[in-house]
Amino acid sequence: MLYVVATPIGNLGDMSPRAVETLRGVDLIAAEDTRHTMKLLTHFDIRTAMTSLHEHNEQGKSAVIVRRMVEEGISIALVTDAGTPAVSDPGAILVREAVQAGIEILAVPGPSAAVAALSVSGFVVGQFAFYGFPPREKKALRAYLAALAGRDEAAILYESPRRTGVLLQAVLDSLGDVPVSLSCDLTKLHEKTLRGPVTVVLADFLANDKAEKGEYVMVLDLRGTARPQEAAVAAVGLEAQLLDLYLSGLSLQEAMGTLTARGERKNAVYAASLRLKQMLAEDVLKS
Repeated sequence: MLYVVATPIGNLGDMSPRAVETLRGVDLIAAEDTRHTMKLLTHFDIRTAMTSLHEHNEQGKSAVIVRRMVEEGISIALVTDAGTPAVSDPGAILVREAVQAGIEILAVPGPSAAVAALSVSGFVVGQFAFYGFPPREKKALRAYLAALAGRDEAAILYESPRRTGVLLQAVLDSLGDVPVSLSCDLTKLHEKTLRGPVTVVLADFLANDKAEKGEYVMVLDLRGTARPQEAAVAAVGLEAQLLDLYLSGLSLQEAMGTLTARGERKNAVYAASLRLKQMLAEDVLKS
């Protein structure tokens, strides 16, 4: 039997009685970091033996663990440092190997940073999707985010403290000033969630000198974002509107203010103004 056991993401009070009972009752615990899990076991007076199973050894060791389960008939509990195993954490390969070997697998559910962050976001959405950690390379990240545009859902992403500011800026560049909820240190003593348009959340994040500490979960409300083709059409429309207002006698700055007052997004209007300036400059040079 393989048990996939969720463990607390910060507050030990979230450890379920069933999880404690399971960890006490199995023959072996496969842990992402045995030193980290030992603290958990000590707190709950659990004395079950452990073996390590992490991203660097999972590919080979999963087969070894499954072989022992088949040949020796032992029961295994799979845990990670925090939250639910096999979800943006080690364990998926072990579960796959166990499935292929015909081993019974049971979930012992519990804390999940993704679901917790969504629950406190304030977004009323019928659908959500978990995307885990986004690409690190700048160009790949922007393409990844741009592909989310136009989806009628909330998107949940994980990011390290040092890259959260980069991710927020990339969201702004790729999706515009979308609503975002950014949660840090969920269930811990200093839990905090920033909510608002990306520009506001980014400013608050950068203003915090302790921002590059803790663990972040970002929830994006994608409703209202335009697909790439729609965005291109909208951009052309904004340029035409700016040009009409400009030719009517308004300054470009006044024209931008007029469109913003009509409800157009500031970032989109600003980008359209830059393109219009370039077009006007090119016309002057040609003449």
